Amino acid sequence: MNHKFFMKKIKIKKKNFLVRFLIKILRKIGYEIIDQSDLTIQKSSETLDKETDVQYCSITLPLGKINLERKIKNVLVIQRVFTKENQLLSQNKKRIFEEDKKEYSLRSIFSILKSCEYANKVDEELKFIIKIIDDNSNIEVIKQIKKIIEKFKKLNIEIINLKVSNYESKMNFSNNSRYMAHNAHIYQSKEIALNTVSDAVYFVEDDYIHQKECLYEMIKSYEKFENQSQNDLVLLPTDYPYLYFDTKKSSILIGNCLHWRIVDQSLCTYFTTKKFVKKYWTYFEQMMTNINDPYEKPLHELYEKTLCLSPIPSLAVHLTNINSIYGISPTINVKKLWKENNYE
Repeated sequence: MNHKFFMKKIKIKKKNFLVRFLIKILRKIGYEIIDQSDLTIQKSSETLDKETDVQYCSITLPLGKINLERKIKNVLVIQRVFTKENQLLSQNKKRIFEEDKKEYSLRSIFSILKSCEYANKVDEELKFIIKIIDDNSNIEVIKQIKKIIEKFKKLNIEIINLKVSNYESKMNFSNNSRYMAHNAHIYQSKEIALNTVSDAVYFVEDDYIHQKECLYEMIKSYEKFENQSQNDLVLLPTDYPYLYFDTKKSSILIGNCLHWRIVDQSLCTYFTTKKFVKKYWTYFEQMMTNINDPYEKPLHELYEKTLCLSPIPSLAVHLTNINSIYGISPTINVKKLWKENNYE
């Protein structure tokens, strides 16, 4: 009995040695072994990440491996929070679920922090710095934000107060206090981004509820698309309904786990890099210092020069009015997502 067990153990070890040897040889010539029974990538004694550290790659079945030039290891998340008014900036309508504005902000913060935490669990090398720029919310709201933050002790999170007075002289208008604060909010977020050393930046408004996979999918897809395009680009977390109102042709790309399509418009929530913001600063400045129609017009002009992609299906939902073409993404269970991000 013991003799048979010993012999079996020797055979297994010999087989494992041959498999490990074969894996290493094939990797050197650019191939991976995939087990067709469970579609897992076969590894040697070391992890796949360690083995491919010199040549970081993305593998999509059955398309194969794409060698990546750069890995995103740290991300700066900048969220703009405004809770003082319930009315939408450009629409005289109520949001879906008809809650006070603070409720959308709090659930949005909670969903983003959950998504960052999830990404860090999947890839421990990923680090996040979260800056919440608050536009003078009342003390009770700040307390609620801090209570949510306490649930995510491993994340680096900071609340910053918006300083509108620092940006008033930069604006090309003076007769609209709401837009003054709105533009100052965006301007301050861009200045923070320009002073970061992070590999990527996620600019996000406070009425987007995120699926937990959102940040990880954007990060890994960005790495892939950046390699394919050989340039910095913009990713949206949302599949906006208004982008389906015309019949323009669009290319479809494979990201990490989702399809992404090239679009030529966005709102003010997007994932990109400091390098991108710095390179195209004149477009951002034009948007931040004026009241354009539409507001994001300079961004749309920018997308004629560079890539902007939107996920299918959506990774986050913009919680505006239910009938707004700028809001609820198609094929998403919004009610379920809302309940999943109850921060209480």
